[in-house]
Amino acid sequence: MRIMTTLFNFLKKYALVILIAFCIGAFVGYKTLERLGIAALINSIPIPEGSIADKDAFVKTLPEGSTLVQKALSPVDKKAKNIILLIADGMSLSQVTSYRLLQGGPDARLSMDKFPISGIVLTHSADAIVTDSASSATAFSTGQKTNNGALGLDQNKEVLENLTEKIHDYGYVSSLISTSEITHATPAAFASHVDLRWKTDEISKQMMDSNVMTILGGGRHFFITEEMGGNREDGLNLMEQIKGSHTVLTKKEELSTFDTTNKEKVVGLFADEHLRDIERPENHSSEPTTSEMLDFAINRSLDFNQNGCNGFFIMVEGSQVDWAGHANNVDYLVQEMKDFDDAVSMAHKFAMENEDTLVIVTADHETGGLLIEPETPTNYTSPEVKFSFNTGIGYGSHTGVPVPVYAYGPGSENFTGTLDNTDIYYAMVEALDLSSQSGSCVK
Repeated sequence: MRIMTTLFNFLKKYALVILIAFCIGAFVGYKTLERLGIAALINSIPIPEGSIADKDAFVKTLPEGSTLVQKALSPVDKKAKNIILLIADGMSLSQVTSYRLLQGGPDARLSMDKFPISGIVLTHSADAIVTDSASSATAFSTGQKTNNGALGLDQNKEVLENLTEKIHDYGYVSSLISTSEITHATPAAFASHVDLRWKTDEISKQMMDSNVMTILGGGRHFFITEEMGGNREDGLNLMEQIKGSHTVLTKKEELSTFDTTNKEKVVGLFADEHLRDIERPENHSSEPTTSEMLDFAINRSLDFNQNGCNGFFIMVEGSQVDWAGHANNVDYLVQEMKDFDDAVSMAHKFAMENEDTLVIVTADHETGGLLIEPETPTNYTSPEVKFSFNTGIGYGSHTGVPVPVYAYGPGSENFTGTLDNTDIYYAMVEALDLSSQSGSCVK
């Protein structure tokens, strides 16, 4: 009894010291596990929603006054008639390598691996080293840097002519495809001009008023009012308003039954939100794959070419590679990389059969800080490998590392070496025949 009393008095007297020591020990243990890269164990620790793991970091202030260096482009003599630009949101070499390993091992080859030309793309925005999708897509679509969050505007909020607007006057027809909502940043940068990517009411209206003839993806809720179960705050039933100018597709079966003689603008809204929601697998079979949407866009574009257009431009976004990185979910990443690489395969096959087509595969930024490590630290003889994300527990962020670019077809030589993301635009413009303004080819 005396021992228990003595122990109680000791604990009472030194409770604060013991509590502090316990907290320090727990923190050191947590940091040790994190440094060892034991992602699965770390991820099992409950963390309040919205928090980011505290990591060792060296915070540096970067020099000011840097000047953007534009890549010197080679003149393209044999011009491209068509361009297919495929953007995997959030994909860098770690995502490509991870998918390659999990698909077939280190010696497997993806569709993008078969491209003869490759390079590295720098990704910073006008106001940050780590870009978001809006500013990076604006760089692709206009050749100009802008602030994070802005679409189709410069730093002074002045409208920038985007690629679909520019080539429209030269007799080209454009299509946009996304596995997210069609108002998402990447497709929106090719068909809208707003100072903030979250202004979806404005973005959706501008996209419907744009020159783009085919827009496919998700996002029905941005076309109907809140009273109708949608997300529009302006009270406009845009779905009803566009029926006079657009053919609206809502089921993937309509892609195969569409009347190709119909020259109206087409908008495909195949989900209320994004396609292939991992929380709603029951909906996947009724939603089109990226390849199915691309096949529709190619065939429709060819029909326009046969009826007087000089060529076509198709942008395809694999949106949810990025979301897999944010979620720190490797299985999700594999699902989305497969869907994207299947579309790359289709585009590559089309270009090999149509030598006047340029295909470009790239990304806007990397997401998650994906690591590929030995299963046991310092053990480099084990065949086991571990995939972990370095930018957060449960919610990863974008990073500032470069991303790859792959190219095939006329003008592909301008996608080698190190490029800025703005160079993608100028290399595409150089590849096309823009020698004379013929006006719109769409009657």
